[in-house]
Amino acid sequence: MRIERFKFPPVKINSAGEQRSVGYEFEFTGVDMEEVALIITDLYGGSVVKKTAYLFEIQNTACGTFKLELDAQLLRDKKYEKMLKSVGIDLNKFRKKDTMEDSIRDMASAIVPFEIITPPVRLSAMKVLNKLVDALREHKAKGTGSSVLYAFGLHLNPEIPDKSIESLLNHLRAYVMLDPWIRRDADINISRRLTPFINEYEEEYIQHILNPDYRPNLEKLIRDYFKYDNSRNRPLDMLPVFMHLNEELTTSLIKDTITSSRPTYHYRLPNCSLEDENWTLAAEWNRWVLVEKMAADEKVLNQYSRAWLKMRKDTLIGFENKWVELMNRWVKNAV
Repeated sequence: MRIERFKFPPVKINSAGEQRSVGYEFEFTGVDMEEVALIITDLYGGSVVKKTAYLFEIQNTACGTFKLELDAQLLRDKKYEKMLKSVGIDLNKFRKKDTMEDSIRDMASAIVPFEIITPPVRLSAMKVLNKLVDALREHKAKGTGSSVLYAFGLHLNPEIPDKSIESLLNHLRAYVMLDPWIRRDADINISRRLTPFINEYEEEYIQHILNPDYRPNLEKLIRDYFKYDNSRNRPLDMLPVFMHLNEELTTSLIKDTITSSRPTYHYRLPNCSLEDENWTLAAEWNRWVLVEKMAADEKVLNQYSRAWLKMRKDTLIGFENKWVELMNRWVKNAV
């Protein structure tokens, strides 16, 4: 089994003077919800509250409140009830409604993942989540590589270092430049690459934000994000932090209802390879730390922004390979 240390980002303290925190979201199948809930209580204590057949909360654990849900909005929000009512079927009139909902959940879980949403965990305490990964693996949880149908992901929600526009833009710039390298280094599963959940940012948008003359205020940064057809289905989803900083504007521009407001980046790219004993949570986190390292070094950020724009202009064939090699050299010096 591979063991890897969680590295610290350059900025460890938030604007309130407290250590930053990170939340994780695990997508998987192969272990039923009741069993997963017991795994969590065995590891961290707490009590299980069954909100619906598709949503559990494990409250008062040593870490905070975990959520466990079937990752399908139609089921979580019970939108199927309205659909059934439209054709004359009212589930509330069935005496065994709960049993029916459990059956629907079990059938859906064959292709729709369960999702564990952890509470925010302090940077220095992230290794406590290794116990959860080990336990899910021992219970034969099926992750990204278990089937060609499983486009399952691990989502990271690192608390933003600060609310400044410069910091937000620098993280975006650093991410778009490191994205091709991360995809190769992390060996992102083909099932995930073929689905629309982690689409790369469009080249036109990358050129726009890497331009040294681009100095937006918050409103322009948000409007430009939507102007270039970005949605939550980007490897670095900015919508939660935009909702947190300007909910009225973001809500007026957003097309879906899934996004929630929170002061975090939503990094959606990694596989969730629970079935692979060499896969670690720390390795995925440490790739994100590289983004924060580049974002924190304005000289390096500007240098590589100019290099990206020049290389893109001068290269007709093989741009990605050349850029990944350049990023690889930077990473070797940065780690």
